Amino acid sequence: MLKNEYTEFQKRVINLYIEHPEVKKLWEIFDRKRLYRRLGAEQDSEEGQLHLFVKGNSRVGKSQMMKKYKKLNKGYEHIKEDGTEIDIVPVAYMNCPAPFTKKGLYNQIIKSLGATKMSGDVETIKDRAYFLLKEQKCEMLIIDELDYLLSSTYVSRKESMELIKGITNETDVCLILVGTHETDKLRKLDQQYKGRFPPRTIPVFQTCDQSFIDLLISIEEQLAIPDYSLELGNADSAFPELLHQLSGGLLGWLTPILREAFAIVGVFEPDFKDFSILNNIDGNVLIQARENVLGEITEEDFDDVTTNKI
Repeated sequence: MLKNEYTEFQKRVINLYIEHPEVKKLWEIFDRKRLYRRLGAEQDSEEGQLHLFVKGNSRVGKSQMMKKYKKLNKGYEHIKEDGTEIDIVPVAYMNCPAPFTKKGLYNQIIKSLGATKMSGDVETIKDRAYFLLKEQKCEMLIIDELDYLLSSTYVSRKESMELIKGITNETDVCLILVGTHETDKLRKLDQQYKGRFPPRTIPVFQTCDQSFIDLLISIEEQLAIPDYSLELGNADSAFPELLHQLSGGLLGWLTPILREAFAIVGVFEPDFKDFSILNNIDGNVLIQARENVLGEITEEDFDDVTTNKI
């Protein structure tokens, strides 16, 4: 077997993306919302058809889902009649600024569109952000890490949500808000927020059920190890139950634990050229990988993160 095939396997491990079963459903919803927008859905009529409030546990894979969706809907260059070149951004992704401020919010929008952040007063920066959203034909803006609003000391929670609501009032973009279950407090501050941002929960794999086993099977398919199977999704082996226990059913932990396990057995060593080393991946290696990834996390903290608090 040629050495580059081992290198290609290393790349697959590094770029491993574990797709939550909810992902495709969510992406289909996103696609429909963008379609409704293109067909002229009015902001003031059935607002919930344009916007969404996505919530879920930390490490459940929310951010990766959003970044992946943006990547799948790449921007492109458009030349206007006057010869001006414009970068079209169908889907923009941003994190809430930390700490959350008015200028920070609008500058993050500007940054998400590939432009340079501005200095100046709030209104000037806001006008620039809104202009770019229209000029670059942005259909959907994903605002992640909404939890930063909860700890904001510069802007109250209510005022923060009013700023976000203002984006929907003054632009025609679909707005996707993303945060943990705690951020649902923000949505419930006002009846308008409840109607404008209908909630959607990304569930945790609470048990090692068939859906989790199917996920492990899909991981092996993505890794595509030549003439070899790790049996990760073999219900008769100890792997499914152990991986669920070690990761708490959270994809944000499962992915790095698996990647670290491959590293421990030597997949990323310069002389890696034998897939038989994968036979060394066992319970002890997975436990060590978990310790390397999560450090000395206490059981209390582990339970706090993995408990599905709605």
